[in-house]
Amino acid sequence: MTDTRDIITEARRHVEKALLERAATDAQFRALLKANPHAAIREAFGSDPVPSLKITVIEEGAGEAVLVLPRAVADDELSDDILDLASGGVGFSSFLPPHLWEGNNGPRGPHCKK
Repeated sequence: MTDTRDIITEARRHVEKALLERAATDAQFRALLKANPHAAIREAFGSDPVPSLKITVIEEGAGEAVLVLPRAVADDELSDDILDLASGGVGFSSFLPPHLWEGNNGPRGPHCKK
């Protein structure tokens, strides 16, 4: 069985990958992502399941590399919003890669089109 932290980590990787891929090819989306990450998530996925989450977007400059270390989170530290999502909150399946859907009817949102 996959634990909650694994599901959240996998969903985050999936969302980040989709956002970065689209920002690499769509200048307007890139600008939106930098200016208003929540609006960009709504545009890409059709919803923003955790609007209270603070999201910071940093664009690397020439000759620069940015390494982000996610905060270490214990199971008992997960917020109620995140736990609701991990337990199948509305729209959460659209943030998961296909192998974690477990019974979903398929992808939703432009990020999942192949």
